[in-house]
Amino acid sequence: MSGLFGTLNNATKGLNVQQSALQTTSHNISNANTEGYSRQKVNMVADNPYTLGGIGQLGTGVRIASIDRIVDPYVNNQLRNENSSLEMYNKKSEVLGQLEGIFNEPSTTGLNNNLSKVFASWTYLGSNPELATAKTMVAQNAETFTDTLHHMSNQIDSLHEDTVQDIEKNVIDFNAKVQQLDSLNQQIFNMTSQGQAPNDLLDQQDKLLGELTGIAGVEASYDKFNRVSITVGGESVLTEDSIAKMSVAADRAGQLTVNDKNVDITSGNIKGSQEALSEIDTKKQELNELAFTFATAVNTVHSDGGEGLNFFELGTDGNYAASIQVNKEILADVSKINAGKNIESVVGGDGTRAQAIASLQNTKLGYPVDPTGIEYDSDTMTIKNQVGGSTVSGAYNDSVTQMGIVKQQADNMVDSQGSLVSLLEARRDSVSSVSINEEVTNTITYQSAFEANSRIISVVSEMLDTLINRTGV
Repeated sequence: MSGLFGTLNNATKGLNVQQSALQTTSHNISNANTEGYSRQKVNMVADNPYTLGGIGQLGTGVRIASIDRIVDPYVNNQLRNENSSLEMYNKKSEVLGQLEGIFNEPSTTGLNNNLSKVFASWTYLGSNPELATAKTMVAQNAETFTDTLHHMSNQIDSLHEDTVQDIEKNVIDFNAKVQQLDSLNQQIFNMTSQGQAPNDLLDQQDKLLGELTGIAGVEASYDKFNRVSITVGGESVLTEDSIAKMSVAADRAGQLTVNDKNVDITSGNIKGSQEALSEIDTKKQELNELAFTFATAVNTVHSDGGEGLNFFELGTDGNYAASIQVNKEILADVSKINAGKNIESVVGGDGTRAQAIASLQNTKLGYPVDPTGIEYDSDTMTIKNQVGGSTVSGAYNDSVTQMGIVKQQADNMVDSQGSLVSLLEARRDSVSSVSINEEVTNTITYQSAFEANSRIISVVSEMLDTLINRTGV
């Protein structure tokens, strides 16, 4: 269309396009603080020209080619992956911090200090075998030691259960978010298949996907309609036409399953819990081994190789830290503590066996010790050092030190990973976040264009009025 009506049509289209651009700018400003929102931009292009015989093409104004969502998919994907690792280290550090609190070392009330008091009381009894109070001190300090082991064992069990429950809560959240993504997939498909750009829906999709990746490292892929498919540990949990649920195995070990298959994830909050669970179980096992080895060594010397009364009693389920206790007969009558060499009768002034038990503080044993492999000399009342063994205190300190190293490594990764995530967030924001200053500038630009198109319409109206009313046409 040429002539005045062509000009009028161009200006009208210009008005509509600038109005849409202003609306998009307003949408950007309104969502400047909305989490997960990506700024949008109207892509304006010249409309298809009109070919006029003899002179060529005449412009037909402007049209909106698209309203683009400004994102960098590579940065967004990298940010999701690195944030998933950050969530893993955060959770691992958090749980290991609680585990360190259970061991509470170094401390005047910790297990190491209680162990030192046990050996000190045996030393005192060895020097004062005739004192009933010395035997009472041995029994009381030993009971405090076993009570501490019981308390630590129960706390570790509680931490294990709390961590498993945290995994279960995360799995429920994970499944709910997968369900939401499935619903979004349908909405996105409906709009995309009709040629519309579901920009806000894609923002919601990205936000949910980021939250999913934070829970459990997932892999995402997209079809031509921007529907997302998700796999976790190689198993599919969401496609364009199917959905599956993640669950936690019943063994209380934190193992995940999808479609009745075990899946292993590499990052995310759940992975941090799983790695912490492994450390929790290791420390529980080491505590059991320490209780078993210590009790076995003391019993061997106290009973003279099994001939007399055991000082400690142990359970049979392997949970020795929870079951170890001072022999009930000894608690009822401390005179049954064997302080001297002769376990059949008490010889006044003989504290050699008590001294031998005290010397176990420096004896190197295996953890767990093999009772059949203990080389006990009844004449000297000593246990031979085992090759590659450790003292009781040494084994415990090694366990605590190793736990501290693992915790520190997790803390260091939190710091370094946090810095990387902050850098990627800055890169994402430089691309996708709303700049109020930029949007205000755009508003002025679109306003000026709107006013200019309005002026053209006014001019054309005046020209048409002149043509129609003043020329007699």
